[in-house]
Amino acid sequence: MSRSTRHKLSATVLKRLDSLRRIRGHDRKAHFAAGGTPTDWRGTHDIRTDEAKESDKYHCREEIETEEWEDEE
Repeated sequence: MSRSTRHKLSATVLKRLDSLRRIRGHDRKAHFAAGGTPTDWRGTHDIRTDEAKESDKYHCREEIETEEWEDEE
């Protein structure tokens, strides 16, 4: 958490965040004590690509038909 954001939070919110952080630390410790891996702890992330960007990328790299240009000469 950045310093400017932390400064704006109230004391009760900061206490709650601190307790959540401690609980999460205990959960993490128990996870690894039980033989868990870092990959299991992080979990899977659903990565979605920008479809418009991908389609533009592939259209840009398509082969150009040169027959039209050869006929004009």
